[in-house]
Amino acid sequence: MNLAPARVQRCTRTALIISALATTAATVLAPTAAATTTSATSALASVQMPVLERGDRGWAVQVLQRRLGVAPTGWYGPVTFRKVVDFQKRHALRAKGYVGPLTWRALLQHPEPTRTSPTSRSRVGSARACPAPGAAVGGGWGVPRPGGRSHLGLDMMGRRGSPILAIEDAMVIREGQQPNGALRIVLKGVSGSKFYYGHMDRDLVRAGQKVRKGQVIGRMGDSGSPGAIHLHFEYWRSGGESDAVDAAPLIGRIC
Repeated sequence: MNLAPARVQRCTRTALIISALATTAATVLAPTAAATTTSATSALASVQMPVLERGDRGWAVQVLQRRLGVAPTGWYGPVTFRKVVDFQKRHALRAKGYVGPLTWRALLQHPEPTRTSPTSRSRVGSARACPAPGAAVGGGWGVPRPGGRSHLGLDMMGRRGSPILAIEDAMVIREGQQPNGALRIVLKGVSGSKFYYGHMDRDLVRAGQKVRKGQVIGRMGDSGSPGAIHLHFEYWRSGGESDAVDAAPLIGRIC
């Protein structure tokens, strides 16, 4: 079958991107492999990388995050922005968070070392389960909301009825419907942190119940947010009530 030149060009570009992403991921897991690092840099250098700004999404943001040692959520949020600005300052670039050709060139030549070793990732993975396996990451930390509010969770987009899991061994401290109609569950984990799950179609647990890591506690839906099927997940790391922190790094490690 003959392909038009434009189609061939797009296919070639896509193959290079996939190769670069796969090789970069391998570099994170084996940072001492010089040949792998060279291969990833070469593959990425052959692709015209797009300009990125805060709020952008997509494969290029994942490449950026991997080069910075950030969880590859595909969303250019506040965590990625801070890492970009720090990187630009250290490399005498204009530190505005704008990722143009000069920043891409520096990133390809001097990627940040990952802060999470394979061993520590295994420990996190063994202690916690992804709350929405297979879900795509949607709106993240800090996204503006009506009334001057900011988004305090991470939206995980999936199919109606897909399983929602307990992230760790925990106690259900609250469940049921909120005034806005959203079904929610709040867990207090054995780690001392709390975890908020919202907008489910069904919740399958009751307050006071103990749950195990990976146990199905609900089903994904759009309660309180008609038409937007997703899990709104918040990470209250300190264990304080509604004391949310950016959940993207945690989700990036365990999902």
